[in-house]
Amino acid sequence: MPPPRKTRRPSDPLFRLLVENIGDVLWFKQLSPPAFTYLSPAFESLWLHPVEDAYADPDLWENAIHPDDRPAVVHALHLWFTGHTPEYQAEYRILNRLGQTRWLADRGIILSLRDGRPFQIAGIARDITDHQQDHLTRSRLAAVVESSEDAIMTLDLNGLIQTWNAGAEATFGYSAAEAIGQPVALLRPPEAADDEAIFKERIRQGLRIHHYETRRLRKDGSIIDISLSISPLRDHSGRLIGFSKISRDITRRLRAERMLHRLNAELESRVQERTAALSRAYDELQSLVETRRQLEREVLNISELEQRRIGQDLHDDLGQQIAGAWMMSSVLQRTLSRRNDPESDSAARISSLLEQALNRTRSLARGLHPVAPEEGGLQAALRQLAEHGQTLFGISCHFSSRGSTSLDDPAITTHLYRIAQEALSNAVKHGHASRIRISLHTTRRSLRLLIDDNGSGFSPPPPSHPGIGLRIMRYRADLIHAALEILPRSPHGTRLSCSLPLIDPKPHA
Repeated sequence: MPPPRKTRRPSDPLFRLLVENIGDVLWFKQLSPPAFTYLSPAFESLWLHPVEDAYADPDLWENAIHPDDRPAVVHALHLWFTGHTPEYQAEYRILNRLGQTRWLADRGIILSLRDGRPFQIAGIARDITDHQQDHLTRSRLAAVVESSEDAIMTLDLNGLIQTWNAGAEATFGYSAAEAIGQPVALLRPPEAADDEAIFKERIRQGLRIHHYETRRLRKDGSIIDISLSISPLRDHSGRLIGFSKISRDITRRLRAERMLHRLNAELESRVQERTAALSRAYDELQSLVETRRQLEREVLNISELEQRRIGQDLHDDLGQQIAGAWMMSSVLQRTLSRRNDPESDSAARISSLLEQALNRTRSLARGLHPVAPEEGGLQAALRQLAEHGQTLFGISCHFSSRGSTSLDDPAITTHLYRIAQEALSNAVKHGHASRIRISLHTTRRSLRLLIDDNGSGFSPPPPSHPGIGLRIMRYRADLIHAALEILPRSPHGTRLSCSLPLIDPKPHA
């Protein structure tokens, strides 16, 4: 292979100035043996190789052609060299030294022949990368416009339709052939205002129109609701040349919105009616609950008053009679004893039985009317309850207190006593406890009643058979605004806790 020829620059200074400063690549090449005889400096800006590299390696140009485009270029050259086409034309991509892609529009002519075949050729390659990018962008935009479900059209300044996409055909029913060249007023309902004039004026002022809701006429005569957006079209100098319009059919949406609005209104009305009915039912239920609570309070009050009356009767009537009989029997026993009467022993037994009956009557009277302020109040009553439980049930039962207890409300003291009384009874009957401690802890802010036992523990009754004693204890605690808790003790047993706040107490029934 002969050495590459040196670069030949055009001899005419003006021509040389021209070809060395244009952006196109001017090239001259001989085919046998292959060699570039001239390449303009623009080659270096596209291939990013010095022209000397192409002189040294004539295949550098062809090797830079994109692999996907190379077969088409080779085919075009073949048609040219064999005389099937008068000149060479091809558009293809090259990959430059940095791997960047550039588009070229390459044209060539045959300068001379040898043995009837092309020997010297020349041409010009132009960088069309930006043009191809613009073309690709326009193609993509055209594809988007054509595939859009929205009706997209362009108008000239006279309101004549210039373009019409498939979405416009589907929306308005007119084909592109029917619509293009027609005035856009074709789509305006007869009764609608001439809003196109208003649109044109706003566009001329440089204003865009976004999502303007109006109505339009279809080819079949039906009226549809649309959302309209309009933008100005300007040429490269900024001169207004027309308008683009995007119309979206919102008939179904508006119909759905109206349906939804009506359903919401109906639902709101029903909710208000239901809320009013529930409010009335709630008020009625609250009234019933309050009535029931009032009745329960009255039943407890009547029960308490009746117990006090019975206790008072036991103490003042039956107790006094038994006391009188006991005193008379004692006098009789002493008289018979002085006479050495054999009936003295019988009289002594009668006196002892009467004394026991008197003590029992007094104990019953205290249980029915337990809390007497003049006799020590709640502390004394709970201490007597522990002593009575120890005697009655034969168990270990003790009372302790901490802090000073001074309750002026007899209802509170009575309810607390009854809670302790019920807890003591439950611990023995249901828990089989052998040791019970009743404690009363008082601070400036609260009072806490504790009943601890060593029994078998507490098992909540089933909902179908709620314990009446537990319900009454909870109800009594609720009446005095106290918190009642029943907790397990370790390793076994139960603790009942009743906590009562002492600051700003609420009125109690």
